[in-house]
Amino acid sequence: MSIFGKDKNAIVSTHLIIRVRKYMDQSPNFYLESTVADDTKAQSVVDKLNDLATLQKEENTQVQYYSVSITL
Repeated sequence: MSIFGKDKNAIVSTHLIIRVRKYMDQSPNFYLESTVADDTKAQSVVDKLNDLATLQKEENTQVQYYSVSITL
């Protein structure tokens, strides 16, 4: 469904992939990594990104990905 469709009252939902990066004792930084329309695909992407973040771990840095649902 396009958000630019004819139905002006249509509800559109998507899932934001958020990357949270924390360096040492500083406040975390939040980044919009990607958007995915399907809930199961979004969770699958997050799981894979978290696996990669574990493998590519940097010293004194924590990185984790989350899927956040948003409805417009």
